[in-house]
Amino acid sequence: MRTLYHSAGQKALAWALIVSGYALPASAVDVWTTPNPGIRHLHRTTPAPAEFHALVIDLDVPGVQIRCTPPRERWKSTSAYARDANLSAAMNGGFWGLFGQGAEGLAAGGGQIWGSDDAEHGFFAVTATGRAFVSPPSDVVQASRRRITDGVSGRPMIVDSGRIATELYTFPRTFSREPRSAVGVSEDGRKVILVTVDGRRATSRGGTLTEMAELMIELGAVRAINLDGGGSTTMYVGGEGGVVNRPSRGWEREVINHIGVLAPAPPAAVAAAAPVVQATPAAVVAEAERARQAPQAGGGDVEQGQGTGMRGWLRAKFGRLAAIDRLHLGRHREVVVPVLSVAAVLFVLSAMFWVVSRVRRARSRSLHAREG
Repeated sequence: MRTLYHSAGQKALAWALIVSGYALPASAVDVWTTPNPGIRHLHRTTPAPAEFHALVIDLDVPGVQIRCTPPRERWKSTSAYARDANLSAAMNGGFWGLFGQGAEGLAAGGGQIWGSDDAEHGFFAVTATGRAFVSPPSDVVQASRRRITDGVSGRPMIVDSGRIATELYTFPRTFSREPRSAVGVSEDGRKVILVTVDGRRATSRGGTLTEMAELMIELGAVRAINLDGGGSTTMYVGGEGGVVNRPSRGWEREVINHIGVLAPAPPAAVAAAAPVVQATPAAVVAEAERARQAPQAGGGDVEQGQGTGMRGWLRAKFGRLAAIDRLHLGRHREVVVPVLSVAAVLFVLSAMFWVVSRVRRARSRSLHAREG
């Protein structure tokens, strides 16, 4: 079993526990750690195979608070955002437009609201009083009136009133196994749950939205919403060495905003505590076994983490060269990407015009030759 803890001491303790009598099947195991007061980290592996990471954040613990991205800090990788803001943990945030590269739906951070809620996106947000909540896409909210200080957009709702949301079943690719990110809140808004699942590789094929919803409910979420996933899915835990999951592209993508967690440093005794290894719930294991036995649409996974089928092959061959993320443009991408997009369209149109012109000239010459 690979626990993904970057501290050699913690990894050795986890292995010692497993070998010395707490051993569980390598394909189904939960490992709990407490990197900071008010933050609990779950690393779950299932036989699908899939690797989930979850942070359960208690806002009632003194010094613990949520910090989303202000506009001046947008377009950073999750780890860079966390390190620059001296955060204990962080995760990728909401959606953005493909060509304009602007935030879609609500975006707020540090009391600055820089993206407006709309009828297509819901959101996760924190108010000035420190209460967290999730708003569905059907409700269009004026952030200033709700005293929102921090927030990111999402869709669809995956948990509502403590149950799997019906909106989830109308969303494209609900049942496909993908890298995913989601955020949930408790009834009183004082507990926040961040969840990721790795995907597009042989050792973790991803998760469905129903699996994300079930884990949210298991961890105490009454409402939860899906966030930007795929190659954006990244979870950072500073006390455990940094990025604890494996982004599907093989590197961290720059994302438009993030959900961060401020927390006090752990006491020395807590920092030395061993991870708690326990059995993954039987129902989760059984469902993962069924998923593993089900036929995979699109062929086998690409080991490099680029997906399956022809799309996966193209990503594996050209994705690293063509990805704009590799240029580390930051906020400049909001100008560079639209310019490159327009240039690409003009190039294609020019090439088509050139081809048509050549064909017409060839036909004209052929016609003149016949008449001569």
